[in-house]
Amino acid sequence: MKFSKLALVLGCVLLAAPSFGEEAPAVEAAESTEAEATTEASASTDPATTTEDHQVALGPMGEDEKGRTGRLHTVTRGDTLWDISDAYLGTPWVWPSIWTDNGTIENPHRIYPGDMIWITPHEMRKVSEAEAADLLAGGDIPAAFGDGTAELEKPQVYRYTEIQSTGIVFAEEVAGMAAIVDGPRTRTWFSDHDKVIIGLGAGEAQVGDQYDIVRTAERVTDPDTGILFGYYSEYQGWLEVTEVHPESSWAIIRMSRSEVTRGDTLLPRRPRNPDIEIGPMPQVDGAVVFTPARRLEMGSTDVVFLNKGRQHGLAVGSPLEIYRPLGAGRDYEKRENVALPDHVIAKLVVVDLADESAVAVVTHTVTELARGDRFRGTADMSP
Repeated sequence: MKFSKLALVLGCVLLAAPSFGEEAPAVEAAESTEAEATTEASASTDPATTTEDHQVALGPMGEDEKGRTGRLHTVTRGDTLWDISDAYLGTPWVWPSIWTDNGTIENPHRIYPGDMIWITPHEMRKVSEAEAADLLAGGDIPAAFGDGTAELEKPQVYRYTEIQSTGIVFAEEVAGMAAIVDGPRTRTWFSDHDKVIIGLGAGEAQVGDQYDIVRTAERVTDPDTGILFGYYSEYQGWLEVTEVHPESSWAIIRMSRSEVTRGDTLLPRRPRNPDIEIGPMPQVDGAVVFTPARRLEMGSTDVVFLNKGRQHGLAVGSPLEIYRPLGAGRDYEKRENVALPDHVIAKLVVVDLADESAVAVVTHTVTELARGDRFRGTADMSP
């Protein structure tokens, strides 16, 4: 009996083994997979696929239509977007936030040997051969120039994670405001994933439209002229339209920061980048017209409302400072009055604006801020 079992096992082994001169199917599959891999770069979006042994060859420098300097990278076998980002920008983690899809190129996130990628400190995108030629027009600079884009002038960036909820509604936005009309009859307050009815119907809203939910709290006016600049509002969250009917629509609350109720106001949602590039110093002088909840003590990430806007030379990213004139002082040695320098008490960055007004975040302050404080442009954002 033991001999029969041994013979049976040996027979199974012989049947399973390939004949002399034939290759095992598993080997063929492995070789086929390896051959296919030679035609495509590593386009994984997983940073774990990066390898320390792989070296990314830096491409030549060029200039885009706006005069911004960058590099043109030609993808080679083994490149990943993480490797490319690490080589040119000093970190593998930045590329998802600056990648720009090119609508004329199919599957923009897949990269293959020979593909060309335009890279600046704030943009990465695939380009066509014609675009590459335009970017390199005017002379080819050797690839072995420095380390990545370190020699390029990188913009100063302020990260403001609360940019979606600055709490200010400009006067020109008020005319287009709608509201939450109703919801489930048994509910007074609504929150995440609840369905509500909004006062926008066919021709006013479409399925997929998104709206910020705000609750108007206080009028914002100029302290000298009384002109209405807008409203300070409490940001409640945002919703998305799911069904459109003739005079109203169903929507679902995608995110709520506090309780939502009937009558809360809706504004078209404006997705904005929290990384704000600091711009040039504007030539402007104005006043603070509002501080939230009329607080005296202001800290970093608090916002203030300003009485100057786009028409006065401000832009998102404009660097500003709040100052207080000190007037004149007495020099007792010289026995004369001398002009004293202004006391700079805070630094600001504009995060949102309209034609006649703006919202700025306080990046640094040394004392309490007040309605009526003066501001002006600055080239120095250090504390």
